[in-house]
Amino acid sequence: MQFLYHQKAGEDFLKLKGEEFSHLKARRVKENEILILRNLEDEFAYTYQISNLERHSCELHFLSKENKTTCKNTTLNLALAVIDVKILEKTLPFLNELGVKTLHLVFTEFSQRNFKIDLKRLEKIIIASCEQCGRESKMKMQIYNNIRNFYEKFPEAVLVDFEGESKEFDPSKIYFIGPEGGFSQSEKKMFKEKIGLKVSNILKSQSAIIAIASKILL
Repeated sequence: MQFLYHQKAGEDFLKLKGEEFSHLKARRVKENEILILRNLEDEFAYTYQISNLERHSCELHFLSKENKTTCKNTTLNLALAVIDVKILEKTLPFLNELGVKTLHLVFTEFSQRNFKIDLKRLEKIIIASCEQCGRESKMKMQIYNNIRNFYEKFPEAVLVDFEGESKEFDPSKIYFIGPEGGFSQSEKKMFKEKIGLKVSNILKSQSAIIAIASKILL
């Protein structure tokens, strides 16, 4: 773990209990131990000292802060048709580690609509990813109930499709990866530009989006 997340990191005094403390307790911390905290909203790393360590809680006292930026901020936006939530949860850490700025989740015609997206749970997964990989800002997420709403905001989005032309990826564009069944014919007609991947096999949605993020960012 590179740091501990706390929404109020930066304040003079913090008391951890409940779920916040359970994560810290699992690390077997000791009295007077020094911790680095981030709030994932600014570039500061905040140093705290543990005190009054009890069975179910502890106190953190602020010592100092440092403007510490180690990760390169990117502007990459990617869109993904809603897929199985369990698979989505496993995919988020990869995209967050790679540095995707915003992930747009879109319900398309072939998306499975029996999935309920719990944004709070997904955000916790992203926060845990930040703590592990050291990313200083959370990957953002936006949800669109239908493809028309997404199109109105991003009419120039590029569909990732087998019918698309194989060419280099442009980091300034937003690429839209479809669900397992692909895009419907009406959805394909909606967007002007399509791009194909240089692979003969059919990729799963999560494989495609991780591959594209890696190709652009690494």
